[in-house]
Amino acid sequence: MEPLTQAKKSNLVLILDYGSQYTHLITRRIRSLSVFSLCINGTSSLDSITELNPRVIILSGGPHSVHADGAPCFPSGFIEYVESQGIHVLGICYGLQLLVQNLGGVVKVGEKHEYGRMEIEVQKNSGLFGNKQIGDKQVVWMSHGDEAVKLPEGFEVVARSNQGAVAAIENREKKFYGLQYHPEVTHSIEGMETLRHFLFDICEITAGWNMEDVLEEEIKVIKAMVGPEDHVICALSGGVDSTVAATVVHKAIGDRLHCVFVDNGLLRQVYSLATSL
Repeated sequence: MEPLTQAKKSNLVLILDYGSQYTHLITRRIRSLSVFSLCINGTSSLDSITELNPRVIILSGGPHSVHADGAPCFPSGFIEYVESQGIHVLGICYGLQLLVQNLGGVVKVGEKHEYGRMEIEVQKNSGLFGNKQIGDKQVVWMSHGDEAVKLPEGFEVVARSNQGAVAAIENREKKFYGLQYHPEVTHSIEGMETLRHFLFDICEITAGWNMEDVLEEEIKVIKAMVGPEDHVICALSGGVDSTVAATVVHKAIGDRLHCVFVDNGLLRQVYSLATSL
């Protein structure tokens, strides 16, 4: 299917996935704020990113170390692209470390790894934390072994953990921000507020998106692709992807959709037996 219209894309929050178990939770949290978000592979080509024309890009966490051979990273030219387009970038956990390393800072293996609930303290007034003052504290969810020990030029520390590790950074001029913890999980008690402040106060994103908009848009796209008398065949396995695709196409063209069941060999035994009777 064709991507969403330019009007929709201009308010898009694009998430580059580096393997965190929480990445799709970021997508869901942002959508719950009535903002459209889309998740793609973190190593996608620069063309794939530019074609989506995002307003904001979030670099997800991940299980990797930026020092490991073959560690995933954004494509060549990414930094130049976001700077030239004025795109706000937020690095979360591994995403923060990618920003620091690729912009001239230093990331090292931390002397004390931080996993689980951790208290952080605000070091600088920042839009990331709304009206929080220097010295204010909050509990967040950490999950990292590496840490930023030297920030790139122009960056400032916004918050530190109670062990002294960098917990939040920013470069307002270049529109780069980073959180060493996961604001998207419920264990980060004020994490959703931080995401709100970042999207609405810093990035000035406009809320107003809802899932019905996507459905209506895709139905229009399907109707434009399929002629008024054309028929469509859909290979249907009964899984989520093919079932949702079939449902949407059926809403668009009705009985001109013909679904063909495909036994992919991975069905539950009782279901496979029932279909063979």
